[in-house]
Amino acid sequence: MNFLEKLNFMMGKSGLTKYSLSKASGIPYTTVDGWYKKKCEGPKLNTLRKLAEYFGTSLDFLVDDGSAEELLLDDEIHHLAEQYRQLSEENRAVLRKTADTLLEGQAACR
Repeated sequence: MNFLEKLNFMMGKSGLTKYSLSKASGIPYTTVDGWYKKKCEGPKLNTLRKLAEYFGTSLDFLVDDGSAEELLLDDEIHHLAEQYRQLSEENRAVLRKTADTLLEGQAACR
């Protein structure tokens, strides 16, 4: 997927238009609209940073062509990270220990 395909996916998932993305992210509407009119000729780094921060993704994800599968995986990782951040430190430790135990059991089955 190229940059615009990823942007369309993320905007659609969030129910955003070009205008609402502009307002929410602080990126001028003319910039967002220009990506579509000019087929996204080189977004500036500071603009990409704003998008990555707004959507909770990495710069690499935005600029590297990747598959839809990678996009969905990134979304799943983001969701899990948000859930993890909401846990107390004690519950985070329990979760890490559980993950270690599950991975050890999985490795033993191979």
